Parts: sequence; C-alpha cells; structure tokens
Amino acid sequence: MLAFPEVPHMAALLVQFKALVRIALYLALAYIVIQLWQDPSGAATATKDLIGSVGHFFASIIDKVGQFVKSLGNHSSTPAAPVAPATP
Repeated sequence: MLAFPEVPHMAALLVQFKALVRIALYLALAYIVIQLWQDPSGAATATKDLIGSVGHFFASIIDKVGQFVKSLGNHSSTPAAPVAPATP
C-alpha cells in the first residue's frame, strides 16, 4: 500500500497561527516601546492626533445616524404637488 504523509490537523494549524499572531503582537509592542523611548513628544503628538481622528470619525457617524433617524420621522402625509410641464 502507498503511505501518504500525515496531514496536520486543523488544531495544529490553529496553534501555529496563534503563535504567529502572538509573535506579531510582541513585535508591534516592542516597536511602539522603542518609538516612545526615542521620541516621546513625537509619539505623544501622534497619539493625540490618532485619538482626535477616531473621535471625529465616531462623532461624524453619530451625527449621520441621527440625521437618518430624524429623516425617517419627517415624512409628509400629503403627496407633493405635480410639476407643470414646460411650454414650448
């Protein structure tokens, strides 16, 4: 009989994927710490700008959702007046 190589199970692949994600997170954390150590004022400015941008994004979403909900309640019960055709 032919012997086929054993295919790794999904659990083994999941463990490997989790290990890769953990390594990537550690590398990202190390990068952030090094950037903070090298330029604290620049990192503070970048962090402030990021938080401000995220705040503006969510404020915009809340405003647009509010306008949408408000427009749902502003329907009129009378139909619009018909438009007269243009005369030549």
